[in-house]
Amino acid sequence: MRDRICGAAVLAAPPNEADEALQRARTAMNTETRTLMDAIGRTLCAVNPTLAMREVTRLSYASRAAARRNGTATPAAVAATGLLLRHMPRVDWPEPTAPTTRAEYGLRLIKKAGI
Repeated sequence: MRDRICGAAVLAAPPNEADEALQRARTAMNTETRTLMDAIGRTLCAVNPTLAMREVTRLSYASRAAARRNGTATPAAVAATGLLLRHMPRVDWPEPTAPTTRAEYGLRLIKKAGI
């Protein structure tokens, strides 16, 4: 019984610094993500900028931009979509105090991309 408890304690050990650094490197904003985020932001500012920005619009633009860059339904497109969505702020969470326009959200993306 004692061996099982020790084994469980080893499995539940917190991650070390190397694991955390590897996770940060996998999810860091790379050049492709910055370029796509900047392009999405500029498109949102140019196309119907006064409409309300919605979460479904954020999801759609991220998947379409990644598919245009890497091909439809390829592993690279899926990975690019995941990175984009990780770095593009959510529109509906936490509860917004006022609706955000597409232009406001686009400017936020351009600023975050830093290109």
